[in-house]
Amino acid sequence: MWNDLKLFTGDVDIPLTEKGINEALAAGKAVSGIDFDIIFTSRLVRSKQTALIAMTQSRYKRVPVIVRGGFHGTGKAGDANRLRLRDAAAKALEHASCLMVPVYADPALNERCYGDLQGLSKEAAARQFGDEQVKLWRRSFDTRPPYGESLQDTAERTVRFFKSTIVPRLDEGRNVLVVAHGNVLRCIISYLSNLSEIEMLRLQVETGLPYGYAYDGSSFAQCCVPPPADSFTDAEEGRIRGLSSLWRKGDIDSLI
Repeated sequence: MWNDLKLFTGDVDIPLTEKGINEALAAGKAVSGIDFDIIFTSRLVRSKQTALIAMTQSRYKRVPVIVRGGFHGTGKAGDANRLRLRDAAAKALEHASCLMVPVYADPALNERCYGDLQGLSKEAAARQFGDEQVKLWRRSFDTRPPYGESLQDTAERTVRFFKSTIVPRLDEGRNVLVVAHGNVLRCIISYLSNLSEIEMLRLQVETGLPYGYAYDGSSFAQCCVPPPADSFTDAEEGRIRGLSSLWRKGDIDSLI
């Protein structure tokens, strides 16, 4: 609803719209041939919804289970108990009678906070702060809106989490699915593809479109991923054969 009204959403915790649900289903179909071992989402409900909905399309029929407390806890009081719950959940997953995949929600993957702009339309923000100032906040790398984050702030926390938490899982040989938000994925893709700040600002990340990367233990290479459309499953002979074979062999380690 907020996107339909062209409001600044940022890290406001709103659920998926009908369009978002359909995009999650289509994206799930596009990656249905990858057997994911672990999923990371943001703490925002729309990110968790997207992961759970997308996994309904998996050919491996794994049941996604949200693990309370995140992978490393929250860094706040009560973490010892949260981590005990995490370990107990992991043990339960190992002994479950059906295939399951753990889902860890972490605030490091939350969408960029736009501070005082959140809830305003672009027109209302321009009237309140000035059109040029709003453009600067939106399009610059290191300028923060009032009580908000710059893209640089978002990149620092996001890439730090990717390096400290996701890369070690890849080193363990796991297939990882990251379900997050436009600016967060822009930051991760820019890091994986070694983009400059200018290239990051120009990068457009479409909603519901999966991006695949293969990891060889030291570097990442982007893999071709088809658009998550209904026609994906009815593609012409040979159109996706190579990609499907690649996925079946488990050569994609990380998908965002």
